[in-house]
Amino acid sequence: MPALGKIYKNRGRWFIRLPDGIQIYCDKQHRSFYSKQHASWTLAQIHGEIEAGTFDADFYAKKKKSVASFAVYAEQWMRNCERRAKRGELSPTYLVSLRGYVKNLFVPYFENMNMMEIRGRNLKYFYLGLDYAPKTLWNVMTALHKLFSDAFSEEVIPVMPKFPESVSVPEPSWRWADEEQQDLIFQHLKPDALFMILFAATHGTRPGETRGLQHGDIDLKNDTVTIQGAFAYNDLRTTKSKRIRVLPLDPGWKQVYLSRPRCLNPQAFVFCNGKGKPHGRDWQRGQWNAARNKAGIAQINLYAGTRHSIASQAANRGASIQAISAFLGHSALELTKRYAHLATSALRQVQRKADVCNPQKRGTKWLIVQLKNAMSLGYEPGFFLGITSAGPQALT
Repeated sequence: MPALGKIYKNRGRWFIRLPDGIQIYCDKQHRSFYSKQHASWTLAQIHGEIEAGTFDADFYAKKKKSVASFAVYAEQWMRNCERRAKRGELSPTYLVSLRGYVKNLFVPYFENMNMMEIRGRNLKYFYLGLDYAPKTLWNVMTALHKLFSDAFSEEVIPVMPKFPESVSVPEPSWRWADEEQQDLIFQHLKPDALFMILFAATHGTRPGETRGLQHGDIDLKNDTVTIQGAFAYNDLRTTKSKRIRVLPLDPGWKQVYLSRPRCLNPQAFVFCNGKGKPHGRDWQRGQWNAARNKAGIAQINLYAGTRHSIASQAANRGASIQAISAFLGHSALELTKRYAHLATSALRQVQRKADVCNPQKRGTKWLIVQLKNAMSLGYEPGFFLGITSAGPQALT
């Protein structure tokens, strides 16, 4: 086989000259050649890479880095992910997870390895070195698979390396609250928190969808509410499933809505803080956790206590999986089948029927506490009775 390169010495420095005028002054670790033998070893390595089709002269440069370097490609891949997030193709929460995986896991392990030389065994050793819960392992390996899949589609690598067999994710322990448990937690919520969390519990909205509700989404004439926006951190976007759904307006929550001062601007948000801005990302969760702890209920988080619970309650009443799926806005029926094992009786309506605002169904002590809370925040005593001395008020 003809020589693919020659070794020279010039002004005390060794270098390799390859065809097409390519000159190599260092090895892949960017160390200058300290002897002819050192250069010979590197040339032999280059011969092997040329035969395997993985040679890239940029790996042998002092400053320039090859696009086939894992660290370089991962950085470019993340920039592309950020562009996709700005277009609404990726959620901000998922983007944050990807940044963490790339910065803290992928790059520290693979560093500047040639992506064309990363094989199944490298991926297997990476996977075996992770010490996380099964769900997190699945998320990490799925993200890494996507990175390599994009590199393959962009022709950065000629073949897709073999990934370890998918980790099995056990079914999570299913927690939900029945209506009695919810009502017990509601008793310990302040009026603003009850107003917001009751909406989520009666309409099955995700926390971001609840935050994104605007007055124009509520149709009092037809008793419907349109779920079409959701906050991801502080950005208002479309819902997670990117589907607009129209739901029946819960009568109990409507009663609370009409008893409160509200803005006439249809684009104003329904659930706001004292400054007129939407509540922060963690406000609902904090209010729920505090009330839940006071009620002495087991560790049921906000999502499970509202969205999961309305679906579980409906399945337990015999509502069809199709009805629950449409109500929750699931993109696939498979997502709703987790509730199927709860169905025990004949078909009934999806929404809960407990009227948390009816004083006849609550104790006198509870009503006095709620009235004091409402009055301390400036609401009229009729807040929980569904009446005010001047009727529903509107703020411009």
